[in-house]
Amino acid sequence: MEFLLPIVSLVVGFLNFVLVLRAWLEFCRVDVRLPISQTLLRLTSPLVDPVGKFIPTVRNINFSALFLAMLFVVLQFILFNVPLPQAVLIGVLSLVKTFGQILFFSTLIRALMSWVTAGNHPLDYVISQITEPVLGKIRRILPRTGMLDFSVMLLGFVLLMLNSVLYSVFGALWAMA
Repeated sequence: MEFLLPIVSLVVGFLNFVLVLRAWLEFCRVDVRLPISQTLLRLTSPLVDPVGKFIPTVRNINFSALFLAMLFVVLQFILFNVPLPQAVLIGVLSLVKTFGQILFFSTLIRALMSWVTAGNHPLDYVISQITEPVLGKIRRILPRTGMLDFSVMLLGFVLLMLNSVLYSVFGALWAMA
């Protein structure tokens, strides 16, 4: 049984990432005709659609996908003999951590692509749709600086700082999430 734990962890991590990404893409209203949207819908619909009958989507937040992502993590840690309250806390923290990772890496990809593609690549459009809900709010707060966009850098620093703060608050639970 011991040899199955890394495999279970890998599968649950993948499902967690895919389900949180689906919920985020739906929230950002990314075009469902795009290949990434089609792939996520095909991968997750067999899981999300039945649960979606009981847990509705509210204000473009797919709570059924988020619930399933958390449930898989909770079941994984129950399988690892973690007590139920801690497993549920790890499940909630894993949602937050996965969302932060998606946002951080998509922002990093957006910044790197801005140096190379000048906005002409189809992936550039998808990444901008994923990051714009957060970056747009930051741009409203920051003063205008002409051609330089400091919102990407500020978001990266804020996400790194939040990761550090949450690690100092939750310690090993944050690391396990």
